[in-house]
Amino acid sequence: MSARPSAPLVRPLLALALLFVLMVVARTAADATGVKAPWYLLHELTVMGLPAAWLAWRVLPRSSEADRVGFVVTTGLFVTASAIAELVAIEHRYWWFYEGFDGLSGLTLGAIPLEEFISYPLLLTVPVLWFLELSAARPDEPALGEARAASVSRWLRRAAVGALAVAASLVGLALLDLRPTDVSAVPFVDAAGAVRYAAGPKQYGWTIVQALGWAGTFALGERVVARLRWRTLLVVASTYVPFALFVELLACGRGWWVWNARQTLGVFAWVLPVESFSMYLTGALMPVLCFEWLRGVWAEAPGGAVVTAEQR
Repeated sequence: MSARPSAPLVRPLLALALLFVLMVVARTAADATGVKAPWYLLHELTVMGLPAAWLAWRVLPRSSEADRVGFVVTTGLFVTASAIAELVAIEHRYWWFYEGFDGLSGLTLGAIPLEEFISYPLLLTVPVLWFLELSAARPDEPALGEARAASVSRWLRRAAVGALAVAASLVGLALLDLRPTDVSAVPFVDAAGAVRYAAGPKQYGWTIVQALGWAGTFALGERVVARLRWRTLLVVASTYVPFALFVELLACGRGWWVWNARQTLGVFAWVLPVESFSMYLTGALMPVLCFEWLRGVWAEAPGGAVVTAEQR
């Protein structure tokens, strides 16, 4: 990476790392002194909310109309989808909450903790803003181009169909057992100190969501493969995924989210199911690809300025 984009990349990451350290120290001090606080909400407002607000302040004022429209529509789509998914996931106990370590704020929306509705919009907004911030630092980065995009496009179409096939197979397995979930089951701490939860039949609900996420990611990638700045997208993914996984590790380690083993493949890396590693990779890629597609649709609409990769 050249010297010019190094500052936009390194400085925010160092500031974010410092923010994480401060939050961990604050929470450790609170544990030691017996101070109780709604750490899930505070966690969202700091390590998620502050980076999102800083990026929005940096990026949106200097963005083109096509960029702003693409960002607003993408954010609206993902906020709406995440809220709907949240309602379904909570109803079927894809995960639940353990309050033995930290209490929730007590604020609810439709019997669901308010923290849940804040979390996903923030996590899904950051990748698009980060992509725009890095794109501004790399204005001369070439796109893949039509010639080289043809073979990649075919691979992405096949991958999308494959992911849909995996999702359909898992849906078929889930339909074999439609017993209701025992909503009285609660999370517990196992002998190793990890918070665990298992309730209901084996239905792979969260795994199905991840397979559908990959299908959408591949399909959107196929639509924008020729014009997308793939190197910048890879930088976004390589920096966002560790950030998001650390957010989840802190959350799951404290029991704010406790994944239901019956709605996953059941393979865990301590408290994180393997689906977590998929979730934040698609969480980095899919919003950016959706944004790029919508930006192109708006720019090419009647009356809109056609914006090429070179012009951006």
